[in-house]
Amino acid sequence: MDLPAGGARRRRGNNSFGCGLSVGTVDSVRRSRYLESGARRHRRATSLSKTLDSRSRAILREIIRVHVDTGMPVSSRTLFKSSRFGLSPASIRNIMADLTDGGFLKQPHTSAGRIPTDQAYRLYIDELMRHRKVAADLREQVDSDLASAGGDLTRLFEATSRLLAELAGEVGFVVAPDALHTVLKSLRFLSVAPGKILVVQVNEPDSVLSRVLETDAEFSPSELEAAGERLTREYGGLTLHEVRRKLLEELTEERAACDRIFERARVLARRALEKREPEERLYVDGTARLLDKPEFSDVEALKGVLHAFDEKTRLLSLFARFLEARETCVVLGSEEALTADPRLSAVLTSYGSGETLTGMLGVIGPARREYPRVIPVVELLGRALSVRLEGREGVPAATDDE
Repeated sequence: MDLPAGGARRRRGNNSFGCGLSVGTVDSVRRSRYLESGARRHRRATSLSKTLDSRSRAILREIIRVHVDTGMPVSSRTLFKSSRFGLSPASIRNIMADLTDGGFLKQPHTSAGRIPTDQAYRLYIDELMRHRKVAADLREQVDSDLASAGGDLTRLFEATSRLLAELAGEVGFVVAPDALHTVLKSLRFLSVAPGKILVVQVNEPDSVLSRVLETDAEFSPSELEAAGERLTREYGGLTLHEVRRKLLEELTEERAACDRIFERARVLARRALEKREPEERLYVDGTARLLDKPEFSDVEALKGVLHAFDEKTRLLSLFARFLEARETCVVLGSEEALTADPRLSAVLTSYGSGETLTGMLGVIGPARREYPRVIPVVELLGRALSVRLEGREGVPAATDDE
């Protein structure tokens, strides 16, 4: 059974999925520009959509459906043969010509039919689309696969990006939580080999990260245990940003000789908690799936798209604009340039446990996608990952107002 599009939560913003929302991760100038552009897009789409009667909307929706299914331009003959409209071929051609003049359709080749524009997809997403429920077996698969990752964050994010790619048939990605919002719960040090210390870092609520560090300093097991307990007492409950700042300040101060062991442990802690490269915050899976998309059948175009996924820092800076939007967003290539290729678009949603841990996940692919199926899948993974990070069991079902 289809569900109505939107819902109370998603309609708080300027549009259902255009994501003209508060974006606290960008500076005030960029934020105001972004919100203004989102508002302009919404006003333009709303104004243009008012000019379409019910027949034009029905034909546009059918063109989008057929094009999504086949990847081919849609002709008036195809629509007439479907016998869904009770219109003559001439009437259908006239309506398609009006939709083309209005910017909803374009003709890729002189002798070809029409394909939807981003403007058409925006109208479809905001006003014409109805959602589908995610099947129970898919919910069970998500629950099982994420549970198998345990409390290891890296495995959890990798499993999520893989599920997104598999279930949506596109490139799946997870942006790891910003360290400014991540709270340290505990630190533990274990000697695993001569000159090698395993640092086990637990963040709130119970996510586990580990690193093996090489060191010339020598520690006994009891010294490592005592250092971990003391660091946990001093820094537990602080954000990673605050912990790094305090470690840096305290390491510059003079310390008594009797405290040298703990000072060496502080050095280990600082190395373990230092900022990773931005690329390590982005987990991507399924880039090879773009090979199956007709939009990227051209080898050179595909090379450019694949190269864009290697530029993870650029992608992260773009995703940061949407990080604090508490709504699902569909970002079309002509509206916000995800990469240098305007054919790429994304479905994004945030995840996290309140204010403590917040990140983003979604899929990237061509605008030609099955939105009524893909959007609920992305939202399901967002909810499921949030549940895992909060330490609860089971994948929550969507409610009517979600």
